[in-house]
Amino acid sequence: MSFGDLRSILHYVPQFRGATFVVALDGAVIDSPDFSSILLDLAVLRSLTIRVVLVHGAAAQIEALGEKRGVVLSNADGTGITDEATLELSMDAISRLGSSLMQSLTTVRIRAASANAVHAHPAGILDGENAGFTGTIDRIDAEILRGFLDQDILPVVPPLAFDSGGRILRVNSDAVAREIALALGAQKIIFLSRDDPARHVDVNRRQMSCDEAGSFLDARRSGCPSGFVSKIEQARRAVRDGVPRVHLVGSERDDALLGELFSNEGIGLMIYADAYLKVRSAQRSDIDELRLMMHQAVEDQQILERTRGELLDTLDDFVVLEIDGNIVGCVAVHAYDDPAIAELACLFVKRGHSGQGYGQTLVQAACDRARRLGFTSLFALSTQAAGYLERAGFRRCDEIERLPPSRREKYEGNRRNAILLLNELAS
Repeated sequence: MSFGDLRSILHYVPQFRGATFVVALDGAVIDSPDFSSILLDLAVLRSLTIRVVLVHGAAAQIEALGEKRGVVLSNADGTGITDEATLELSMDAISRLGSSLMQSLTTVRIRAASANAVHAHPAGILDGENAGFTGTIDRIDAEILRGFLDQDILPVVPPLAFDSGGRILRVNSDAVAREIALALGAQKIIFLSRDDPARHVDVNRRQMSCDEAGSFLDARRSGCPSGFVSKIEQARRAVRDGVPRVHLVGSERDDALLGELFSNEGIGLMIYADAYLKVRSAQRSDIDELRLMMHQAVEDQQILERTRGELLDTLDDFVVLEIDGNIVGCVAVHAYDDPAIAELACLFVKRGHSGQGYGQTLVQAACDRARRLGFTSLFALSTQAAGYLERAGFRRCDEIERLPPSRREKYEGNRRNAILLLNELAS
């Protein structure tokens, strides 16, 4: 871990302090070797005064018990028909799992209690058939959960509900997590499963808006596992109804929870409602962060060194790219004595954030700013990024006379042998 990584982590600590997170575990995660690391991660979250509600599934345990007893299940995950035999077996499997889970939480000194906070009614007819003992969630008893949280007790919520007559109904744990998050005003839902989202999404699409997630499902629904589709659908509904962010994370990494929550890009898939990525004009308060960020690039001779005074003098030329409030890149558009052409300069993306398309976003932002200022051309002088800029629409040019006189004089005097690139801006 670098000091830069530590700064990014510390950036999140005050944001998360006192927040409520709903952590939803698939049953398969609890029975896996990954679970010991998840337990430690939960302990870390609670040590940071994050209020955690734990929701768990049990499909893996129900299927295993059904196979052991020779019971043909009508449904295992609480989304289809639940007949009486399946309900009885599910209650048994969930009860055993709950006891095991409480024992595990005790080993890491987490005080926990099971909460019967989910109220539902029979789902009725699903796809033309009576759903039996499958429930549709009516409401969450948020007061019970808040009471536990206020006493520093972690509420554990199983995938069972009760109707108005006290009958037990089987419910889907993904839906339970969504409803609890909405009832408590949670900042996040984190779905943890053995199915790593990286298997189903492009590495550069680890963050999706609610609309983008919908388009993804429309295009890929038939090719993805039902559990993954369920989580995307519940995430979309949660984000639409007020939960700022939902994360889907594979449990197989040792740092699954912490790696997702305390890094800018995360390691899983995030679906969001609020502004995750922001491109904005630089501010005076950004000066020290910009200088610190640029230091390594100056040492690598990627960009020219700028003093604090020089940055202040040209601050209005700079655009920064923020991820969750962290500046991870910048670019500048400098004007000279030629009203037709400006310079793209100081294009930089912080180490550890490459390969996410941020450089392309910054180049586009620079081009847009140049157009708004009335320039018809944008030039760049680069020693190491020429190939990248060419892919972004610039072309190599030998016409040094195209440079504004003051910039041409400086270029001819610094002997960096920088390559001149030009972009004729389309209106």
